[in-house]
Amino acid sequence: MRRKLFLLFIFIFLQQVFAESVQQFGNIGDLKLQSGKILRDCQIGYRTFGSLNTERSNAILYPTWFAGVSKDVIGLLGADKLIDTTRYFIIVVDALGNGVSTSPTNYTHEIPFPEITIRDMVESEYILIKKILKINHLFAIIGGSMGSMQAFEFAVAYPDFMDKAIPYSASPKITSNEKIIFSLMKEIITSGKKNGEDENEIVKKLNIVIQLLARTPANINRNYPTDKFSEIEKKFERTSPIFTSACYLTQLDAMFGHDITRNFNSLFEEAAKQIKAKLFIIVSESDLLLNPQPAKDFAASSKAKILVLKNDCGHLAVGCEMDLCRSEIQKFLDEK
Repeated sequence: MRRKLFLLFIFIFLQQVFAESVQQFGNIGDLKLQSGKILRDCQIGYRTFGSLNTERSNAILYPTWFAGVSKDVIGLLGADKLIDTTRYFIIVVDALGNGVSTSPTNYTHEIPFPEITIRDMVESEYILIKKILKINHLFAIIGGSMGSMQAFEFAVAYPDFMDKAIPYSASPKITSNEKIIFSLMKEIITSGKKNGEDENEIVKKLNIVIQLLARTPANINRNYPTDKFSEIEKKFERTSPIFTSACYLTQLDAMFGHDITRNFNSLFEEAAKQIKAKLFIIVSESDLLLNPQPAKDFAASSKAKILVLKNDCGHLAVGCEMDLCRSEIQKFLDEK
């Protein structure tokens, strides 16, 4: 009897895990973009983890990072991970342009794929949460890198829609340094297309840029000394059938224009007044991809809680201090 009960428990557990990891889609219809153009028949991919409580008050939105898909986030979710799925109902949303949600690679309409913004990503997520999932209020939103941009933008666009926001590896506003990086990547794509380069060769060059800037030189040299350089080279060759150079370009353009102060006289102080959610901002002092200074300045303007990581892991600093970040995030979520 005990063995049968044990096997039944395992079966139910595996059913739950499998169900949580299933890719789902919400059809939000025609999405009017900030540009005034229409994204036809917009589909938003998402996955859910944990259980929504009876008060529907424990939902946390987790938008994806640049080039990321909802499946990539699974490893960060769990009782001993970044966010505890035994306490919260996590909705991981595929950001527009990532190849899962409506993107250049799956857009079937004849018109060219329109340019999108971070604000457009947020609007699609808001419609999904409110109209498809029927959740009227979020407990929190958390996002890293481009996900942090969505978290900041969401907190400004819908200040009454959430209690807390946790942008990590974060940026409320793109600086000229990031625009140089993004311009380089955009030039790799546009010049490659113009010169008839193979898609995989274009993506390889983009991967090299990302590997160059994702960590600090000290971290790269320590973890990948010259006799292990082949391990880094393998990362150059990574390609995706759904996240092509066209998707790169779409999300790069979205990040290029990211600035939560654009409607607030370019002032952090005025943008901060718009936000009602409690903020916990996590940045890396050694980040080479997203300058941490704007996030630190915004934390000061908004009186937000901030954690500055001082390791040499660069943009990937949270992953290098997962225990600390998990602990501090849980403390923040537990605060009344």
